Amino acid sequence: MEKPYDAVVVGAGFAGITAARDLADRGYSVVILEAASRIGGRTYARPFAGREDLRAELGGSWVNRDLQPGVRREIARYGIALTEDPEPGGAVFLTDGTLRSFPVPARELPDLERLICHLRDASKRIAPSQRLSSQPIRDLDVSADEFIAPLELGPATRDLLYATIGWYSGADPREVSMLGFIAQTAGFGHSPYGFFGALTERFVGGAGTLLDRMVEQSRLEVRLGHHVARIERSEDAVTVRTRDGQSVEARSCVVAVPTNVLRHIDFNPALSADKQKLLAVNHQGRAYKPSIVARNVPPRSFALGTGSLQSICHGYELADGSVLLMGFGGEGAARLDPTDRDQVEAAVREYYPEAEVLAVDAHDWNADPLFDGTYRIDRPGQAYDFLRAMNEPEDRVVFAGTDLDDSVWRIWIEGAVNSGHQAADGVSVVLGRG
Repeated sequence: MEKPYDAVVVGAGFAGITAARDLADRGYSVVILEAASRIGGRTYARPFAGREDLRAELGGSWVNRDLQPGVRREIARYGIALTEDPEPGGAVFLTDGTLRSFPVPARELPDLERLICHLRDASKRIAPSQRLSSQPIRDLDVSADEFIAPLELGPATRDLLYATIGWYSGADPREVSMLGFIAQTAGFGHSPYGFFGALTERFVGGAGTLLDRMVEQSRLEVRLGHHVARIERSEDAVTVRTRDGQSVEARSCVVAVPTNVLRHIDFNPALSADKQKLLAVNHQGRAYKPSIVARNVPPRSFALGTGSLQSICHGYELADGSVLLMGFGGEGAARLDPTDRDQVEAAVREYYPEAEVLAVDAHDWNADPLFDGTYRIDRPGQAYDFLRAMNEPEDRVVFAGTDLDDSVWRIWIEGAVNSGHQAADGVSVVLGRG
């Protein structure tokens, strides 16, 4: 067996690469094992299928340097270029079974005001600079229906909330914990409008441009095609074994894989009972994100509602007069093949009846066994306990990933970066003891 490393990192997404980079910067020997044939995890951009002149952003894309200090520092360190999305020129809402130019009818404006104030007030109980699991907010870990029950909302206002939750979660909004949604509001400066107007910056060339710089400049050793099956812990070492029989020994380990696949890794000794219970079944996140080339849609359009796709965002205009759109939906709302042009066109026409979809491209994260779903969306009553349990190390093994980031930016790139920093700090403590 080769000489033991100081740390082995399982997973080459933003959290894993950030943790590995931080450890390498501190002088530790590190190796990254990645099951896929690429780095990036759930951030993924590549040429649009059949349209090599376009790029399809198939995973995590958006950041905000003003609100997200971790991403801001990384972008400044590596000189990464960003592009700003254009402001929408118009919007259409499918609520209460009706297409509208404004989200709710006039008679429900008081309902909308109550909802906005209720969400803002709940978010003010959360300090964005502190770990969520250290704050007395367990009572916010409830369903949307329970959260809004005192408000007696009209149907259009309720649909607007459900559509926004579905857009962000890729899940049935009635089966999603509101804790993350309220924490996001706190991250947006306690402004519910942030869901629509805060995250507007994207990486030129995709988020992989930043990851490539991190790997290259810190000379990280990344082994692709290494699908981890088993992690063994002893008093002074960790042995990581892959499905094809290879093994790596290190003094510590960072496990930075999606939690839907983390539960299929065999740990010896076994993980704590709390972790096993919380990882026993898949979470609720089953999102779709098709990239869509279309025409006959309004310029700089934005759509939100209770259709087969919960949101459609404008990407940019193309030279032939068509536009690139990004759609957002999830299995919790409708079963949809995000790579099927006819199905996607039918979903787009729910908002734009004259639309013609010329081409569509997507990565089906739900069918990909290396992910088995998208970013983690907890059931009501599970989010708070999940954060507390999963951020506890297991001897020489620490855990990372945006799925378990204990901040208001959980499930975003910022959350992955933050979790990577925390994991590197945890490993440094382990190695310092050793």
